Amino acid sequence: MSVLEPTNNTQFWSDVLAKDLQGFLTSRLKCAETAADLTHETYLRLNKKVQESPPDNARALAFRIALNLAIDYQRKTVVRNKYASNMAFDDALQVSSNKSAEPDKALMGQQQMLMMKQALDELPVNSRTAFYMHSVDGLKYSEIASRMGISKSMVNKLLSQAMTHCAKRIEK
Repeated sequence: MSVLEPTNNTQFWSDVLAKDLQGFLTSRLKCAETAADLTHETYLRLNKKVQESPPDNARALAFRIALNLAIDYQRKTVVRNKYASNMAFDDALQVSSNKSAEPDKALMGQQQMLMMKQALDELPVNSRTAFYMHSVDGLKYSEIASRMGISKSMVNKLLSQAMTHCAKRIEK
């Protein structure tokens, strides 16, 4: 095959492979839309690889590319959720301190919010993220489970852990 000769992508990509990849990604990410996007990105990256040098096992390479994309997506989601939740909590802290007309009540409210923020910062990332999603974003257990890729019972466990920890810290 010369450099100018286009490769025949049908030998590397098929509707069956696309369907298998999308099913794999959907089960891993719990979101069909994201899975479809990552399946398309897998096709683009596989096509680029095929242009550079045809692989021995294109199916295995496609699944490896899809898995790497899924892992990257999950990592970015955790970081985004953590950052967005922290920003929302910081905004709530600032608003609560400005709403009260009496300075002593504003100071007490601000101190309680700071204690709560410190308690939440001590939690594992998953517990803190679930807590913010439920308390700040108002998401239901099923929505949190879907976004985090966990079961509803795990969401319940994480929220219970977060609330118990915060209650103990605030009592001190």
